[in-house]
Amino acid sequence: MSESTGSTQPRRVLLPDDEDWLAQLMGMEEPLLMQLALNSRAAAEGREDVWEMPADLDGAAVHDAFGRLYQALPAPLRHTAANTGRSVPDSNRPAGTYTLYAPDGRYEYTPLYPADVDPDDVAVLAAALAHFRTALEGTDGTDLADFLQQMADEWSEPGRRREPDDGTRLVDSFAHGLAVLQLPHQPDTEQLLDAVAATAPGSEAVPARIVLTEAQNDAYQRFMTRVSAAVTEGRHDYALHRYATS
Repeated sequence: MSESTGSTQPRRVLLPDDEDWLAQLMGMEEPLLMQLALNSRAAAEGREDVWEMPADLDGAAVHDAFGRLYQALPAPLRHTAANTGRSVPDSNRPAGTYTLYAPDGRYEYTPLYPADVDPDDVAVLAAALAHFRTALEGTDGTDLADFLQQMADEWSEPGRRREPDDGTRLVDSFAHGLAVLQLPHQPDTEQLLDAVAATAPGSEAVPARIVLTEAQNDAYQRFMTRVSAAVTEGRHDYALHRYATS
């Protein structure tokens, strides 16, 4: 992975330890961004068997930006991302993992973790997403739409019947993975960042459990409602994802 550009100050974001969102985030890379980077490098080497891409879409730079954002995730989120769909004993969870509870320990919630991300890297992914949307609209004038359709075919689960995808579902999943990194800060975001401050990057000791106050619990519900809207575009409530499942 390449080093951060360092051109902007990191932005602290609040991220859920949620398998569905992390699966969407990881789905950005393979095959889409990985193959996009390979194509850009092949084009730079002068090879002829490459997809023609928009002149300002540098696939290698987009893949590098994704890599830096992934590395900015706290270790517990990287662990969940790498083990989505698998049963992993709690004893194997990485250092820095904690449990988050509603007031009085009524419910165990999906934990939230602060992370420091480079806004420039988020902007690089957002610019790539804009290119993907333009290609799907048929106004691109390059091979990007055909590339997206082929990547969608590779992305489909083997042996699973699915309707033909021109790349729209693949790009929508990319957008949902990115959306959580783009959530604007609101007062409840700051309230929750304060509540889980002991889990922030650079913290020396993460507590085993954090119990929210009633005010923080209200902030949690509002924040997770925005996460739901970002990840699902409001198609369903996503309410169960507020609660820990393991």
